[in-house]
Amino acid sequence: MKQHMTLYFLLCAGLASAQLPDGSVAPDFTATDLNGEEHNLYSYLDSGYQVILDFSATWCGPCWSYHESGVLEELYDAYGPNGTNELRVFFLEGDDGTTQADLEGTGPSTAGDWITGTHYPIIDNAENIFDSFECTYYPTIYTVCPSGLLTQSGQATVAGHSSLLQSASCAPASLPNDPMLVGYSGDEFACGDIPAQISVRLLNQGLEPLTSCAIQVSRVLPFNQTEVLDTYEWQGNLGTYELVDAALTTLDIDDLELLQFDIVSDDDNLENNQVLGQIQLSEQTVNNLQVRILTDAAPEQTGWSIANEAGEVVASVNPGTEDLAGQTVHVWDVTLEDLGCHTFTLIDTEGDGHIAGAASLADVGSLIVTGMDGETPVGQIIQFQTTDEFSTAEFQFEVTAVSSVAMPTQAAAFGIVPNPVGDNAQLKVVLPQPSRVTLHLHDAQGRLVGRQDWGWMPAGSSAQTWSTAHLEPGMYLVTWTAGDKTWTQRLVKR
Repeated sequence: MKQHMTLYFLLCAGLASAQLPDGSVAPDFTATDLNGEEHNLYSYLDSGYQVILDFSATWCGPCWSYHESGVLEELYDAYGPNGTNELRVFFLEGDDGTTQADLEGTGPSTAGDWITGTHYPIIDNAENIFDSFECTYYPTIYTVCPSGLLTQSGQATVAGHSSLLQSASCAPASLPNDPMLVGYSGDEFACGDIPAQISVRLLNQGLEPLTSCAIQVSRVLPFNQTEVLDTYEWQGNLGTYELVDAALTTLDIDDLELLQFDIVSDDDNLENNQVLGQIQLSEQTVNNLQVRILTDAAPEQTGWSIANEAGEVVASVNPGTEDLAGQTVHVWDVTLEDLGCHTFTLIDTEGDGHIAGAASLADVGSLIVTGMDGETPVGQIIQFQTTDEFSTAEFQFEVTAVSSVAMPTQAAAFGIVPNPVGDNAQLKVVLPQPSRVTLHLHDAQGRLVGRQDWGWMPAGSSAQTWSTAHLEPGMYLVTWTAGDKTWTQRLVKR
């Protein structure tokens, strides 16, 4: 039985993510470009176009570097009106404080001339659109598919953008019967004996109404094996591009579960019929807890709460109520009165985890559960992540016993940023004592596809660049080993 638990969130600079999660429905907008032409997003989508939205600011260095790379210009020339006519690209100046002169490269807040040589439309004074997409940093680059669903494609290469544009999931509807699985939408944590709700996001990518769909649920096993659990019949009435959360079943969870969902009914397109989902069994602990939070540069925006099974807040620190220092680890000892399931909520009132002046923002945290099993220290990382800059992020844990055993003051911490990852990542390690550290990477079928051996690492913080360019898009499980302890977390390659 674990005797205590430490909650340790790493909120730091250098992590980038989308604001609206991938798979969100893009907000509509109408705006006029510098040439006086009006554009409506949904009109383009309804006509079957894919749309790239580049939210930038004239003073933003990384925005200018990407603009100068010519990637979006090349895409527009290849797929835009003078190419295959499948794509529209827009530059949206998201800071209303800049001017026409800044766009022309002659103002005081500019990195250069943004207009000359740019063939696609430029929309100025787009701060309201920037806000409607819940953006918090520049550049934020979205690809919006004809279905209205968006993906943060970011500062990808021409090949990276083309891969998304040419994927089955982003193609315009062209077949009569084409149900598509967009993603897992069920419970990500299961607590105690409470079954997890299993559901997926189902979209009608077909031209005819979708009234039924058979979805098979399988458990993913090691060595590229799956175990079929059951098949469920969804019934409803979805028009083209309409989306629904299809509740399938509940499932008792006794460990980390990786599930595979497949459409198995008649379908004119088999390339968009599968998604994966993961459910983590909530960590068990006793009633003595320690909350450890590494604040960002705006600590007054940070708070947290713990609620019991009835939803009653039993411990909390509200944002702005304590004099917290920025970029500092703060520790609170907590003793809970109730057994059973609890929910920990991390709060950022600004909704961005912002490091002042940084070009990229924090969106990944790690819950490090540590304790004593008799005389043996134990540890487990449960990584949570948000594909948007969170205002709240939460997870569940279960209090199973009362104990007064003293808590350890340090815990190992591991992280991969950003996550989802592109072609490169940063491996971050914090060790309370020198340890030999290795990383093993398994794909969704349990196959070992990568290994990183750091050798003996000193106590304290370390970081290393890791190339992930060879990985195929999808979900992976990362197993860290430090000494005789192991931690597992999820990695998504976009």
